[in-house]
Amino acid sequence: MPRHGPLSLKPFLITLLREAYDEKQANLQMTDLRELAAEYSMRIDDVASTLIDLASEGGWGYQDDNGEPIEIASDLLAGEGRLSDRELEKLRGTWCPIVTAED
Repeated sequence: MPRHGPLSLKPFLITLLREAYDEKQANLQMTDLRELAAEYSMRIDDVASTLIDLASEGGWGYQDDNGEPIEIASDLLAGEGRLSDRELEKLRGTWCPIVTAED
């Protein structure tokens, strides 16, 4: 049986995150990410690292509370995408989806 890790969760998480945004019709906050992780028994760092991956691929953007773009540091992706509490603190702000072409 294949091992289910963060990579196998990515397509599922992308769908969940897009649905959460569509339902809320507003930018997703860290609180929303924590609720999503808890609802589906996922680790918050898996959810957050998926968003970092999406942003680095240009599908989603990251903005602070003032709407200013934030550069996503490559060191947040170190260690197989595992984020420490300190790194998660850096992610406080607003994840803002950008409309892209159909998948």
